[in-house]
Amino acid sequence: MKKTLLLLTIIAVCAMPVSAKVFKGKAVETISTTDPSATISVKSVRNFDMQGIKIKKGYILTGTMTEIVHPTKWHHNASFTFTPQYYTDNQGNKHKIDKTIKATYRQKMKPDFRNSTISSNSFTFSPGYIPDTVRVFKGEGKEVVDEYVNRSTPWGKGVEIKIKPKEKIYFNFPE
Repeated sequence: MKKTLLLLTIIAVCAMPVSAKVFKGKAVETISTTDPSATISVKSVRNFDMQGIKIKKGYILTGTMTEIVHPTKWHHNASFTFTPQYYTDNQGNKHKIDKTIKATYRQKMKPDFRNSTISSNSFTFSPGYIPDTVRVFKGEGKEVVDEYVNRSTPWGKGVEIKIKPKEKIYFNFPE
């Protein structure tokens, strides 16, 4: 009976939904975890309700980049927290945000065409083979092998975040 009750409790806790709203925007300037700036700005691409504050399409959220975590082994990618300080509406007016609202960066999975392979029977081809082969001939064999081992093994290192201007970015805001 105790085991059944424990199992049901574990299932109930795991099945509870995590409440977060996804903010979709575009970076105004480069956002990077390797060279973080004091403030970052993100332009909203759709209407969004941020705990009672109506952010409309085109508004620019500006705030601080905090709690930066750099990548570690086992492919744990970098992450950070965004705390909006104010927003600029479409007429250029700035509105201060009095609440402390922390949003976490939400990683968007991107297709990795360079490391993908096409195979048929015993023939295998990858778009990454050609530049890697050229690098080996230039004397960068050790670097090519290190990169291959890093991305192909489970203990490889994660990646830093670098988002270029006008590139999409996602944040999880608490409800």
